[in-house]
Amino acid sequence: MERIETLLIDELREGDMAALAILVEKYKWLVYRVAVQITKNHEDANDVMQDTFLKVYESIHSFRKDAAFETWLYRMVVNHATNLVKRRERRRESPLSGTNEAEIHPDLRRATDLANNPHLNLEKKERQRWVAQAINSLPLKQRTVVILHEFEGLTHPEIASILNCSEGTVRSRLHYARHKLRDLLKPYVDATDFPLTTKDN
Repeated sequence: MERIETLLIDELREGDMAALAILVEKYKWLVYRVAVQITKNHEDANDVMQDTFLKVYESIHSFRKDAAFETWLYRMVVNHATNLVKRRERRRESPLSGTNEAEIHPDLRRATDLANNPHLNLEKKERQRWVAQAINSLPLKQRTVVILHEFEGLTHPEIASILNCSEGTVRSRLHYARHKLRDLLKPYVDATDFPLTTKDN
């Protein structure tokens, strides 16, 4: 953990709200990005973000300094987001149709910016939309693993720690999610030409 971050956590434990503000500014994009992909709803994602940082403030004394603060934060946002989805699962959720996928995935935004050809740019946006819709259709547990692994770049051990499950469970969920995504995307793209991981797209 960075020395500055360690100092901020120490100050927050002493009740320094300025330290919390700095941590919020540093991590708000990470928290929102994960929350909006799990909840599929901007309003819910904002609620999750507020609840997550409130929980950080309330629970900072339970944070172990030898652990990674970012992993601890991931665990909080995933828990808040999945709990919200479960509470509202009977209510018809609004799809992420109003969301620009390039706003959620920085790599997608960069790829779009680099595409000077209008035709290629349109194709890229269409593929991003297909992928977003396919991921949104996955069961909650599979979608969460895909988000953490493919979009957040976390390892199997890190995800297992965040989700409080075994690495085998993480690999299993990811395996089934990938098969479902390939089946869903097969009508649109050749899986050999369009890998799941967005970091390369």
